[in-house]
Amino acid sequence: MKRFGLILMSLMLLFSFALAACATDEGGEGTTDEGNGTTTPEPDDEVIELTFQNIPNTGLDVLVEQYQSENPNIKINYQEAEFADHHNGLVTAMAAGSGIPDIAFVEIGFLETFKGQQNNFTNLYDLGAKDATGDYLDWKIKQAENADGSFLFGLPTDIGPMAMAYRTDIFEQAGLPTDPDEVSALITDWEKFVEVGKTVLEKTGKPMTDSGGTIYDTMVGQLTEVYFDENNELLLETNAGVKEAYDRATAMVEAGITAKVGQWSPEWNAGINDGGFATLMAPAWMMNYMKSSAPDGAGNWNIAQMPVASGNWGGSFLTIPAASEHPQAAYDFIEWLLSVDNQYEIFKATGNFPSTPGIYDKPEIQDWTDEYFQGAPVGQIYAEAAEKVVPVYFGPDHQTVNTAVKDAINNVENNDADPQAEWDAAIERVNRELR
Repeated sequence: MKRFGLILMSLMLLFSFALAACATDEGGEGTTDEGNGTTTPEPDDEVIELTFQNIPNTGLDVLVEQYQSENPNIKINYQEAEFADHHNGLVTAMAAGSGIPDIAFVEIGFLETFKGQQNNFTNLYDLGAKDATGDYLDWKIKQAENADGSFLFGLPTDIGPMAMAYRTDIFEQAGLPTDPDEVSALITDWEKFVEVGKTVLEKTGKPMTDSGGTIYDTMVGQLTEVYFDENNELLLETNAGVKEAYDRATAMVEAGITAKVGQWSPEWNAGINDGGFATLMAPAWMMNYMKSSAPDGAGNWNIAQMPVASGNWGGSFLTIPAASEHPQAAYDFIEWLLSVDNQYEIFKATGNFPSTPGIYDKPEIQDWTDEYFQGAPVGQIYAEAAEKVVPVYFGPDHQTVNTAVKDAINNVENNDADPQAEWDAAIERVNRELR
């Protein structure tokens, strides 16, 4: 599904104020016993009403009626709002202490911020989730845990494993191979990516990729540690992997192999559609976005494995706020909704890539190809990519730091700023803002 990374950045300030406002709010009364982690059973004949707040295009809504028909004592009040409105509304509801749903969809970027307010959520480990976590990718469960692994905020929905989309027409014009396996073998690391990018620029006049910021995000997504350790100590000045990603991204800018177009802009969509750049770092959900926003690109794009490793962009969770009066009933529903079988059905209906590796060997995934990408075996590619992802700890202030570094890269790319001076300024800005 489409992710709105730019919206995330614009809403983080709202998060910081709203979450601070609800820091002392225990989130209402529920049926969970905080002392021993048990829940009070619901009477068998009671009709339990659950409010489920979600965003569009997850594929989860079609299963709500089925669950109600199989569980006549459960009534689910299903609500949808667009990505930004949904998360904004959840923050506001928690700050106000009213209008909080029993079940809330939370995207990974927002979950990292919500982790600073653990008391506003129910620990799913208290409701039986330990018996279900083995169905999901290990790194995805780790994303949903607190630092010491004792608290589980949500169960995973879809994921965004990364692959590299590339224009076969541009590669062919540059005298490069176009078969996915050959492209994967050609571009095995970021140094090779730059070499190929220089060849593409020389032979075709086309930049290799959309922007330095995209490359930076992709590279840090391959690290095991980014801006903070699990004690939330800042690592920006000491993490060599982050500095390497920054240096490589700005070097690509200076080499002229980035198109200098921002994600989600009209120019970016035109570049995908018309071949304005040769490669695009593409999580699984990006395929649907490309097909809808750049229909003329069909038959010109293909997909290969990423340089170095995979990575993950996006993916979400279903959480149970502490204000829910029926946490066990809410948990039973989301465990069923996000089960292996149901994620399989959602995948077949929507293409949203499942977080349950037990179905990656099923024919519908192994044989999944896409004509937009010249019949590439996208199911095999993304299943392999998903199992390469490693857990990464972000921390509640990740977006603050990431914004400062990305702004530095944008200044290098669009204002011809000096990379080292911008790096130093980003560090100063981060230290000031975190204080």
